[in-house]
Parts: sequence; structure tokens; C-alpha cells
Amino acid sequence: MRAGLPSATSSWLAGVLACRLLPLLLLLSAVGCGTFSGTSSGRSTEAPDDDIHAKALARYAEGLLWESEPGHAADARRAFAEAARLDPDSRRPSGALVLSLLREGRAPEALDRLAEFCAEHPEDIAARRDLARLAEKADDPARAAHYYCEASALDPGDLTLAFSQVRTLFAASRDEEAVRVMRRLIHDRPCIETRNLPTFWAIQFCQGAQTPERAIPCLELAVASATGATQRAELHFFVGEAALAAGHTNDALRVFRQIQEQQPQHIRAATALANILHDRDGAAALAEQTRRVEKAPDQVPELLTLAAIHLAMEDGTNAAPVLARVHDVLLARQEVPCVAFELLHGATLDELGRTNDTVAVFEEALRRHPRASTLQNYLAYTWALLGVRLDEAAALAQQAVKLRPHNGAYLDTLGWIRFRQQRWTEALNLLLRARACLPDDPTILDHVGDAFAQLQRTPEAVAYWSRSYAIDPRQESVAAKLRGAGVSPAAIPRVEPRPVSPDVADESGDEE
Repeated sequence: MRAGLPSATSSWLAGVLACRLLPLLLLLSAVGCGTFSGTSSGRSTEAPDDDIHAKALARYAEGLLWESEPGHAADARRAFAEAARLDPDSRRPSGALVLSLLREGRAPEALDRLAEFCAEHPEDIAARRDLARLAEKADDPARAAHYYCEASALDPGDLTLAFSQVRTLFAASRDEEAVRVMRRLIHDRPCIETRNLPTFWAIQFCQGAQTPERAIPCLELAVASATGATQRAELHFFVGEAALAAGHTNDALRVFRQIQEQQPQHIRAATALANILHDRDGAAALAEQTRRVEKAPDQVPELLTLAAIHLAMEDGTNAAPVLARVHDVLLARQEVPCVAFELLHGATLDELGRTNDTVAVFEEALRRHPRASTLQNYLAYTWALLGVRLDEAAALAQQAVKLRPHNGAYLDTLGWIRFRQQRWTEALNLLLRARACLPDDPTILDHVGDAFAQLQRTPEAVAYWSRSYAIDPRQESVAAKLRGAGVSPAAIPRVEPRPVSPDVADESGDEE
């Protein structure tokens, strides 16, 4: 055995060497063929080199033996270090040394050792990738970004390396560099993955890190890289939201007005603009917007903003005629009102209790947008609440559910129609599916309770009514049902609704 090994374990180590490290012994016998270094030098075998390889392999084997012995981590590390010194071109001893240092908690030394190996082997992509990962794990994102950049330069086709570089640049708060790398990627490697990358990071900053300021440059890059007008407008709207969240109110106003110039019927931009103006200026916002409409009475963006300010002031009475004016202006120009506008118009009339006008608006809208699930659902639910035209309502609701099968609101509508048709079991099954999508929606919980009650399952009905009332105690109709079942609403403690999982949340968007 090599000098320095404890004599008491010499015979045992000899056995381990013979039984467990047979592949290493075979390698040792083959060093004359140059098989250990892992590199092909093209030179003929010479005795001095053979001797060095043999010594390196022996020290490497010794390190493995020491690793198997508790309390000998330092001995293993020294053996690996000597093997790496003797054969610096081989990954095996260098890698073992790095791992040994990491096990001892000496991450900075491990990082430096791997960096030395990479400096001596500038074309080794795998080693640089490992070095970057190690730097990242060592909480040195700036250094990791540098190594990911070097690895990416060696393999420009590997997007994972480039994306890792972006990640570590952001982690190092080097946002400008990260954005430049993303811009270059979009230019050099245009694809869905590279174009979506800025939006991904914007979402992380807005939702995860709660730093909307950092999201804005990412979103501006995403807008510039968008491939369609609708996508560009939605990303631009995201810029406005991020600016508002970051406290840049004037920038947000400018963005929302720009969106209106590009898409005059953009309801969310008009609503966001109106809310900012109302919150900032109060009644003065209404007066100013009224003056703007007087100067341009047929400008759809100005009219929509005025209607939205009325709605922000909870004044649907004055919002409704403005929305009707928008409707007439669009038709006079032979422009089709968008689904979002039709929904806002009809819902405003519905809130005012103008049921016949509401139904008329949605029926006309569905002739223009026959596959618009939001419109189908709203009209179907309106008929269900009135208890009229239930077969037509069911047909509309079924179409909406077919288009959006995981939409809890649509399932609730169809379930409530079946309830009104006295198809209690079918209604309950649909309403329970709706509840699975929106677990703590008080209306759905109330409906489920009603279905249980019709099936003479009173305890379950009370449980659902109680949950509904606990979430929203303003529901006098639910309170009356509880009292009728012998339960005091006052004894029910208030609860906060549980957050909805993104996987089952109500689906947004529409088909047209």
C-alpha cells in the first residue's frame, strides 16, 4: 500500500482495491496506451508519460478509497489534487477534486479550481456549463453569467445556455445587459421561445418579485418584437399596467391613450384610463372628459373614456346613453362593435334593471358574433334568471361550455338553467363541476345549496349556504334560506375566499 495509509486497514484496502476498483486497475494497466487523459495527443507512447499517467491514476484511485472511509475527506482531497496536478488534461481527477471541495463546504475553492481547468481547456463547453452552474449555486450570479456567456459563445445553438445567461444577469441586477442579450437572441434566433422570453421575465417582476419597474424594459422589448397587432396591443397594455404599478401615472396615461389610438374599441384601455383620471382628479375628470367629447363628438376613444368615468363613479344611468352613442357611431361607420364593447353595453343596461334592453343588445350582438361565449353565457343566464326561453338558454349555455369547458361561470349558468327546468340531479352535477372550477364563488355555492335542497339533502344544502354567506354576508336571500333551515346567519363567522388555482381559474378571452 502507498505510504501514509493506516496500517490497520492495509489488508482491507487491498481487498477493496482488488474487488471494487477493478475497472481502475484495468485502466492502470492500460496507461501505456494513453487511455486515461481523455484527450488524444497523437503522440507515440513514451515511458515518462506512461509513468506520469500511472502515478496520476494511482493517486485518483487512492482518493476514491479515502472517500469510502469516514473522516478522511481531507486525505481524499489531497489525493485528487495530486492526481489533477499530474494529469491536468483529464476531467476525472479535476472533477473529483471539485466535488471533494464541495463536500467539505469549500465552494469558493471548488469554483476557483474548476475555473483553472476551464482556463486551461478553453474549448470545453461541458466544463464551462458546470462552472456556470456552480457559480450560480454559490450565489455568485455575475460570475455565473460570465461563464454562461462563454459557454453560449462556444455553442450558439444552445438556447438553454443563453436563457441561463439572461437569468443570472437579472439575478445580478444587470438588467440592461439582460435586455441586450434578449434583444440579440430575438434578432439572431427568432422563434416563439425567444420572443416570449421578455414577457416571461416581465411577469416574474410584476407578480413574483413585485418590482414592476424592472418589468417595463422587458415589456417594451416584447412590444417591439410582437408579430401581430392584437398581441402588440395587449403587451402595450401590460406596459401601462406596469408603469401604473411602479407609480409612473403620467407614463401609464400616455400608454393607454396610445393604445386607444391604435385600437379605438380597446375597452380595458378606456377603463384603465378612466380609473386613473377619476382617482386623480375626481369630479374634475368628468368635466374635462365631457369637454373633450364636445370637441370631438364622434371619437370612439373619447366617448368610451367618458362612459368609463361615469361607471367609475357608479353612474350607469349616464354611462348607458354614451355607450349607445358609441354603438350608433360604429354602425354608421360600418364598423363592427367588438365583443368586449357589446358585453360592457349589455351589462350596464342589466345593472340598471333594463332587462328588455339588455336582451335586445345581446341578441343583436350574437348575430354579429355567433361564437362569442361571453355573450352566449350572459344572455343564457339572463333568461335563466327570468325563467323564460329556457330551451334556447340551454342551447346557448351548452355552446358556451363546449367552447370553454373549464369555465366555472358557464357551467353555473347551464346548471342553473337545468335547475329552472326542474332537472335537479343534472343541475347538481353541473353546479358541482362549476364549484370545482371556482370553489368559493358565493353565487355558485348558493346554487349548489339550492340543488341539494330540492333533492331533500338539507344538511348538505345548509353547508353550502353557510359557506356562501360566510364569504358574502350581504346576501339576504341566502340568510333567509338559512333561517328557514333553523340556522342563525349571525352565528356564521366571516371567511375570506380561497385563491383560485391558475389551472382551474375562469378562462378569459373569446373566440372573436
